[in-house]
Amino acid sequence: MIIFNKTTFLKNLLIICLFLLAIVASCSRKKETLPLASGSVMTPYQEFGSSTLFLYEGRYKRWKLESDYMKKPLADTGTMLVTPVKLTLYDSLGNARTRVLSDSGFTTPSLQSFSVWGNVYIRNQDSLIVRPQKLWWIKGTRKVESDTFVQIETPKGDIMRGKGLDAVEDFSRFTFKSQVSGQFPDFKRRAEANNDKIY
Repeated sequence: MIIFNKTTFLKNLLIICLFLLAIVASCSRKKETLPLASGSVMTPYQEFGSSTLFLYEGRYKRWKLESDYMKKPLADTGTMLVTPVKLTLYDSLGNARTRVLSDSGFTTPSLQSFSVWGNVYIRNQDSLIVRPQKLWWIKGTRKVESDTFVQIETPKGDIMRGKGLDAVEDFSRFTFKSQVSGQFPDFKRRAEANNDKIY
């Protein structure tokens, strides 16, 4: 025979109800939405500070890129924005042949080209100085091109300017596309001597 104590039964029922309410309350707290930032990131990316990046072709080092800031999308290992740019290009013997400085730079996804812009300064192994507003290097043709104004200074003091540039990557040969002008100090004597390289 089972004897029910009404008071004990009500106490137990109250305890069970309170326990269930506590569980429901704790579950509802977990479903609250988390605060989100007001801006949204459309493409996830990585940021690097004070970084150095090397590009090798086989066992040969082609270039070294140093920068204070690099940013690249996670989905793409090649595309990268760099600020500022300090780029050193090497010849097949591993000797530095060209140095490039600029405010900003950008690589394509396959690293087939590299663009630089903003206070661009380039110096090659022959002390030729190139100052374009913007320039890009194309890996497939080993050429450098620009569609902006470019100034080139030779070690002899010659200064050439023009809009647009086609050049081989070491600037041993180059041509301007339009609006060409220049200054050639002591040109007549150097031309008559015929033993000086005139650009």
